[in-house]
Amino acid sequence: MTVENKGVSIVVSTNKVGFLENIFSNFENQNWETKELIIILNNDSLILEDWVNRAEQTDHVTVYQLPQSVSLGACLNFGVNRAKYEYIAKFDDDDYYGPFYLTEAMNTFKKKNADIVGKRTYYMHNSLTKELRLRFPRREHRFISKVHGGTIMAKKEVFCKVRFANISLGEDVNFLYRCVEHGFKIYSTSRYNYTYIRRDDGTNTWKPRSQYLKATSLRIRNTDHFKAHVNRYYDTD
Repeated sequence: MTVENKGVSIVVSTNKVGFLENIFSNFENQNWETKELIIILNNDSLILEDWVNRAEQTDHVTVYQLPQSVSLGACLNFGVNRAKYEYIAKFDDDDYYGPFYLTEAMNTFKKKNADIVGKRTYYMHNSLTKELRLRFPRREHRFISKVHGGTIMAKKEVFCKVRFANISLGEDVNFLYRCVEHGFKIYSTSRYNYTYIRRDDGTNTWKPRSQYLKATSLRIRNTDHFKAHVNRYYDTD
């Protein structure tokens, strides 16, 4: 079976209220046809029935709930264990994944013989100030030691040797570090088809200082329509 015909299992763990539709929208909008969505609720206040009812409106979605005492890393491993396809993508619950996101990643697996693909150069949009920035410019289209945690996508065989650590912060960086130790190859794709969304309401899991974010990025412009800059079909050379 060629890469073009292979499926992708998308794993999302969420402990936030208010991101149900964002998670489903990111999945439904993907142009890659063979896909499934595995959602792990990691907050005791989230109502499983609401998510299951929404899942009935979309094919190939399963929803589970684990106690909020379970770490994010353990939740992701739980989802990985239930993935039926050969490629597994970690999606964050509050970011934006454009329609060509999976297509670009799968083309990269085919052409670059990478074990893990993701984005080290990527757009960042502040939902309050409307500022669009580009993080880590000039780190596209190359093998690299790490990619942004919300863009990790790996061959299933990688998870046979490396799992997410039993922690709730930094599990993605830890995972990538150990993947490099095991000799797995990580490739950074284009800046397109993904946006890291910053909010000033405290809902972001990762809370770096704004000075750090600005120091590691370039300002593009202020806009309400960041998707027009981000969404682009990009075929890896």
